[in-house]
Order: sequence, then C-alpha cells, then structure tokens
Amino acid sequence: MFNWALFFILIGLCIPGVLFVIPVTKNIYKFIKVSLPTAKKLPSRKLFIIISTVQTLILISLAAAFGVAASNQTNLHAPFLEALVSGKIAWDALQPQILPSLVVGIAGAVIFLMVYYGVCRPRLDKKTIQCMESLRMSSGIWGRVLYGGIVEEVLSRWGLMMFFVWVGTFFGGPSPFILWAAIIISGLLFGLGHLPAYLSFGCKKTPAFMISMLGLNLWASIIFGWLFWHYGLCAAMIAHALFHLVWYPFDVYFAEK
Repeated sequence: MFNWALFFILIGLCIPGVLFVIPVTKNIYKFIKVSLPTAKKLPSRKLFIIISTVQTLILISLAAAFGVAASNQTNLHAPFLEALVSGKIAWDALQPQILPSLVVGIAGAVIFLMVYYGVCRPRLDKKTIQCMESLRMSSGIWGRVLYGGIVEEVLSRWGLMMFFVWVGTFFGGPSPFILWAAIIISGLLFGLGHLPAYLSFGCKKTPAFMISMLGLNLWASIIFGWLFWHYGLCAAMIAHALFHLVWYPFDVYFAEK
C-alpha cells in the first residue's frame, strides 16, 4: 500500500529548500539575459522563476513517489520519517543514524575540501572560480543546507539511486554489487545535474572543470549513498547538510579575498 503520509512529508521537507534557492535562479536569469544575443528572448524574470520552481517541484514529486513505491522492494528506507508518519517513537529510529552521519559526513567533507582547494581549484581559470563561488554564495547558508541536504537527497538518493537499485532487483535482488553500481551511476548523474546551472552562470567548459565537478560530486555521492544504504535517508541528509556547513566558511573566506 502506497504510504501517502511519507510522500507528502518528503515534499513538505523539500519546499523550504526550493524557496531558499530562488535567489540563485534570479542570478542565473540575470546572467543569461545579459549573455544572450539580442535576437533571442527570455520570458519575464517572474515567469522564469515560476517555471524553474514548478519544474523542480515536479521532479521532487516524481522522486518522492517512486521512492515510496519502491522502498520495500529495494530495502532502502527513511526510518525516521517512516516512524514519524506511523506514530512510532521517531527518536528510536533517528538515534542510530546520528553518530555515523556526523563521523562519516565530517570526515568526507574534510577530504572533499582538501581535494577541492588543494588540487581542483588551483587548476581552474579565474572566471570559472569566480562564477562557481558566486553562484554558491548567492544561495546563502540556508539555501545550501536545505536544498543540498534535503532536496538533492530526495532527488538523488531517494529517487535516482532508488531507481537503479530497483532496476537491479530484476537481476537478482539488491546485492552489494547492485547497490554500489547504483551509488556510482546516480553519483555521476548527480554531478552532471550540477553542470547546467554552473555553465549558464558563465563557467568555462574546460577538462579541469568537468573532472572537478564529476569527481567531487561523485565522492560526495559515495558518502551519502553509503549512509542511505546502511542507515537510511535522514543519515544521508544530515551528512549532506554537514558538507555545506563545513564548506561555507571557506567560501566566505575566499569570497572576501
């Protein structure tokens, strides 16, 4: 039986994140409008924002619905949210997820930042660095925590990763091999999904940029995917939010230089 309460709570959790990244959509619109040839026309900024927001909400709804429908078959769950909507003691479901999320999330973020600032960023051109960091900063800390930590996890883990594990059940069930394949494939798609926003904001499509985007997002996806597999969706959400909390002060520091 389809768990409608879980479906609606997933969408409800995503709405604040969608609203907090509207400034990012405004900045992308402004950049595209300036960059487009005069012969091409954009819709009004208001319509552009509405279309972008509605599109995101549709994708969230599809991911939430599929995840709810396929959860039992794939054995991937959101224990805390499921306990919450079923009237069980939610703390008992959340408690086992907290320590792994903190330890793995913070350790993964530290490695991520070491690679980004030590290896990737020095190899990017100045314009791409400025565009990337300006776009991230325009969403603010709450946009990054709520959109990244919740919306992207519903889309990428609850939706994409769940889909590939579900496909794998037709070839022998959710084995470790299938789960790792799902983590890697969804991670690569997660990285590709970031490209349009950055490219539309002026980043140069260089090999260094492409490798950095795909490689770093794949690393993050391995962290979040593993936590989702072993502890549940909220573990991935907590770790993803921690990534941005740890990263944000560095972006602030370099933005002020």
